[in-house]
Amino acid sequence: MGSLAKTYRIIADILATESNESSLALEFSAPNFDWDSIVVKGSQQLVLPSIFCRLKEKKLLSYLPEELQNYLEYITSINRNRNITLLKQIKSISQILNQHSIEHVFLKGAALLASGFYKDNAERMVGDIDILVKKHQILEAFDLLKNNGYNKTYGFAYDNKDFRHLDRLISEKELAAIELHSELLENPHRNLIDLDGVFNSKTTVNTIAIPNEHHINKHQIIAWQTNSDGY
Repeated sequence: MGSLAKTYRIIADILATESNESSLALEFSAPNFDWDSIVVKGSQQLVLPSIFCRLKEKKLLSYLPEELQNYLEYITSINRNRNITLLKQIKSISQILNQHSIEHVFLKGAALLASGFYKDNAERMVGDIDILVKKHQILEAFDLLKNNGYNKTYGFAYDNKDFRHLDRLISEKELAAIELHSELLENPHRNLIDLDGVFNSKTTVNTIAIPNEHHINKHQIIAWQTNSDGY
């Protein structure tokens, strides 16, 4: 196994939910274990907080160099505080959309944070707040959010006809940008997820609308495979 493949395999083992503490401890005990590659690739894949949380859960932090342990704890703490702020922003956006009867569901990281999926919300790194909106309401939702402080955009999406989301909406007072989606997938893969099914089976957690667990997982997997060329 090449060094890169081994690095990713170890990261996968760290993130795995099954009990594998003894095998990981054996690997970490090797005198030449390469923590640097774990940090580099973990950072690239935005899973450093997840790595720290899982190692803590598996009681394996003692195998890390002290400096690395402190660094990962620091990064995780920053992300935890960031996600607390993001949840407040998500609730605020949800309130605006609900007040105007905009049918929507939050997607990906925002949905997982809102659902309470993680034992520690620090585990998930979230960039933009992605929201799926019914097609006939998406322009209304776009203008509504613009009028509620999200009045800056990047201006990129309009050059791509039939793109899956509108331009990012940005507020100088909020942490994350918003992407309003009318579609979840790029052509020709859109038939792989039934949008009506997503809306009809949605659930609400603390007034925040999210897809059910099946659709959250299906969207993340297929979107990575297709929109992000994972395949």
